[in-house]
Amino acid sequence: MARIRTINTAELSPRQLKLHDELLRARQRDTLSGPFAVLIHTPDLAEPTDRLVDYFRQTPKLGRRLVELIILVVVGNAGAQYAWSVHAPTALKQGLTQETIDAIRAGREPSFVREDERLMYQLVKELLAAKTLSAATFERAKAAFGETGVIEAVTCTGLYGMIGLVLNGFEIPPRP
Repeated sequence: MARIRTINTAELSPRQLKLHDELLRARQRDTLSGPFAVLIHTPDLAEPTDRLVDYFRQTPKLGRRLVELIILVVVGNAGAQYAWSVHAPTALKQGLTQETIDAIRAGREPSFVREDERLMYQLVKELLAAKTLSAATFERAKAAFGETGVIEAVTCTGLYGMIGLVLNGFEIPPRP
């Protein structure tokens, strides 16, 4: 059970109602759930968070496959079950293997076939553990993904770290 009450749409301010409707339309859902069920209470946080999430859903230079890998590593590390329930199926559709997804869920390093996935996994795990990147990891990632790709990877890691904390802090259950 979530620690925050679900807002009835009749209680929403015009700004919240507009945001609510945009969130549902973009996610093709009937009800607001997940981190935005919490963040809708504070539109000044919900709006910029939604813009960042949309960036990674729609236009990442890294591509959706690597973004979904980042998300799974981060939310798996955080134990954020709601985010896992949303992103594991998406990761599969974006080209990650079921074996990779299962290994991340079990807390093991996957046996990657693709080198870009191995490098991204190592980058995210290092960032989560050390809160920084070694010079060697940074240079390997920059050579493989470019400067923009490294910026995206680090930013996506931070964004989904925040989302995982919101989900866990407010005890948002996984989607059925």
